[in-house]
Amino acid sequence: MLLLYCFYGNKGGFSIDNETEILRSLTRIQERSDVIEHHREEIFAGISLAEAHCIDKIGSIECANVTRVAAQMGMTRGAISKISKKLLTKNLIESYQKPENNKEIYFCLTEQGLKVYREHKKCHAQAHAEKLAILSKYNEAEQAIILRFLHDINQKYDKKLNEEV
Repeated sequence: MLLLYCFYGNKGGFSIDNETEILRSLTRIQERSDVIEHHREEIFAGISLAEAHCIDKIGSIECANVTRVAAQMGMTRGAISKISKKLLTKNLIESYQKPENNKEIYFCLTEQGLKVYREHKKCHAQAHAEKLAILSKYNEAEQAIILRFLHDINQKYDKKLNEEV
């Protein structure tokens, strides 16, 4: 969260107490999110978060292949290729080729992969509902401020990531 303070610093308009409290709250959110992710890793024993998201995309995309999954996940084809090899080894996905196109390799979920897919969808739906319940406590103007703040944070992270890549 030091990174957030580096981005925002003391720009005026907020008292240092409010800024400090906001940054502390964001830190607590991140720490709790890490704990929850660790718990989810236990739910998906032996499956990384990237693998779970790849399973989700393969289950959601018609004729899923490395290129389509990479585009949907915002990752390189090389990274998806590595993940898909692990998923094949873990018997969570199967590869196949269409008779009219022997060059392209496609993926589909196995029964075990389908179970992970469904559980992953449930986790996301539950998190979505919980966040909507919290947001419903704020009026439209307050939500606009929250959205602007989150958008600004995302822009800063995107800029940092682009600089590092």
